Amino acid sequence: MARVEYVTCLNESYQSQGFPEYRWSVYDSSPFVPLSKSLNQSKVALISSGGIFREDQEPFNGWAVNDFSLRVIPIDTPFSRLRLNHNYFDHRDAVKDYNCVFPIHRLQDLAEEGVIGQAAKLAVSLGMGRTYKRSGLLQETIPTVVSKLQEQEVDVALLVAA
Repeated sequence: MARVEYVTCLNESYQSQGFPEYRWSVYDSSPFVPLSKSLNQSKVALISSGGIFREDQEPFNGWAVNDFSLRVIPIDTPFSRLRLNHNYFDHRDAVKDYNCVFPIHRLQDLAEEGVIGQAAKLAVSLGMGRTYKRSGLLQETIPTVVSKLQEQEVDVALLVAA
């Protein structure tokens, strides 16, 4: 089977729709920080780009470009109070079970089973779509996310890409 050049195919698809060529981020190195304690003693936070929000929060703009906003959601929020607004992935299964893109129940299961120490009380939801202005992520979104994690004394973040 031939290898699919995902980045090339994606660029060709977007360019055929009139978008400029996407400039992918390339990092030659990144800091590695080893976990200072075992996972079963660690507090784990959920960060999802699935466009999940609570019914009393402002919905994400499903067609947004460069949306750097986020929603902070208590993990004990019933799924009946959650909504999804994201137009950049097929979310038919996610609306049937939000755990597909916002696995708070699975994180709670891991805590109950002793695999992780505990789940952070607040999860972070992003409505990432077409993000061309990476500086906005670095200057706006990421510092806010880091602050939310530090406030909760989180050791590990589970990143769920939609």
